[in-house]
Amino acid sequence: CIWEKSYSQANRLKPSKKSTLLKQRVSLEIMKLELVLVGKTTEKWLKTGFDQYWERMGHYLPCSIREVPSGGSLPPTKALEKEGAAILEKIQPRDHVVLLDERGREFTSVDLAEFLGRQMAQVSGTLVMVMGGAYGVSDDVRKRANTVLSASRFTFTHQMIRLILAEQ
Repeated sequence: CIWEKSYSQANRLKPSKKSTLLKQRVSLEIMKLELVLVGKTTEKWLKTGFDQYWERMGHYLPCSIREVPSGGSLPPTKALEKEGAAILEKIQPRDHVVLLDERGREFTSVDLAEFLGRQMAQVSGTLVMVMGGAYGVSDDVRKRANTVLSASRFTFTHQMIRLILAEQ
């Protein structure tokens, strides 16, 4: 987990650099991380892996998960509309929203950790990471996002991306 590596690295730094990193750590601990996800993780092995990494994350900062129902058998445009409205209901005006989308900016694991560290140190309120459903997200959700990131150029199921994100 990138967060664990960052904190263990702080203990090996010179006092001045360690102090700066530990101040960032205090900011991280005050900040809250929330995942807003469409649908549930149904594959047991993915849920087990996700839960393991998510539990570790809880040692470093307050975090929570909010799931919204998928559009199910609705036509794609109706599903996007329904899911989008449910996602936006979970987001507060002060929240900083990071949308995971295939058209977003790509990061390495280290770049992602640094980006999230900066966001959490600078943003007051909650850092909300949004993952849409099978059809992506509505235009309204995309407009609400402060940042749009891509998890990979590869195609993964939404359930797999949850596990990959939790590990990062």
